[in-house]
Amino acid sequence: MDTLIDKVRNGDRRSLAKAMSLVDRAGPQARALADRLRQSTGQVPWWGFTGPPGVGKSTLIDALLNMLRERGRRIGVVAVDPTSPMSDGALLGDRVRMMRHAVDQDVFIRSLATHHREGGLSDAALHCARLLELAGYDPVLIETVGVGQSEVDIASVADICVVMLGPGYGDDIQLIKAGLLEIADIVVVNKCDQPEANRLLKEIREELGEAKRRNVETPKRQNAKTPTAEHKTADGIGGPETLKRRNVVSSIALGGSHGFEAPPIEIVGIEAKSGRGVDTLLDKLLELDRAARRPDQCQHHNRRRLMGEISRGVMLTCEQNLNRALAAPATEELLTKLERGELSLDTVVAQLGVAFKP
Repeated sequence: MDTLIDKVRNGDRRSLAKAMSLVDRAGPQARALADRLRQSTGQVPWWGFTGPPGVGKSTLIDALLNMLRERGRRIGVVAVDPTSPMSDGALLGDRVRMMRHAVDQDVFIRSLATHHREGGLSDAALHCARLLELAGYDPVLIETVGVGQSEVDIASVADICVVMLGPGYGDDIQLIKAGLLEIADIVVVNKCDQPEANRLLKEIREELGEAKRRNVETPKRQNAKTPTAEHKTADGIGGPETLKRRNVVSSIALGGSHGFEAPPIEIVGIEAKSGRGVDTLLDKLLELDRAARRPDQCQHHNRRRLMGEISRGVMLTCEQNLNRALAAPATEELLTKLERGELSLDTVVAQLGVAFKP
């Protein structure tokens, strides 16, 4: 293990690929390597890119790679593709749009499958990003699978989170109001050559402005009266007990709020295929990148990342315990009694809940 880590640190691409395959397969060796990586990384900002399928994430990353290489940067990319629920296979096609960088020794692109993990990422993606950082790639870019309103694991992984939207994805209002906007540091609207893009930009600005207004008013309402469940809002942003997810994870990771306040969300319109507006986006990314390198911010992001790992690990353990409980012979008897009305659903759930006790 030490020899492999040393080779990765010295920039050996073959060893880097071998280590990535190791963590992708999981197992005891992968867990041991992941533990070592946590101690050796955490100084390089990770840029996360998420958004609906087909919005242009890979095309944008390809354009950014070209511009970053012109500035002499060495870049690592982790691209995550969905795993088929039928065959368990994955078409790792994101890298196809970045093929012009395949022979560049200062760009390393790794495609991974989600392995049915919800949230838009797999655990291996996190470990591969750490391996890229260890190998000297800076920055590290992570592209999630095409996501909807709730696949937001990237929020606990990336130092800078780019949410990419575009016109023509159905109900734009529902898309921008739930889930994705809450995790963004930068909102990118792609395909701005289309007339519907201006309407989407306007709706995003209005929604973010309304969310900011509600967040400002929230402390006043809380001082006046402690909110109850009836006072919570349903739109997902800025209610009395609804915080931006990145804020929540950050606050927990730091042991309290400590005055944490997220910076204003940037909104950038681009046309990724032609490159129009991508230079402006890169300037904003590099500005956030510089801020993320401060020691206090490095600790802040690393602790948030660790909290995300803990959360996903606990949820996976609970899911495995539940699956074992549901497969047990005793569950069939509980199911029969529930069907006959001899037991209530709450009683069945309580009895199955014993599986979660240590």
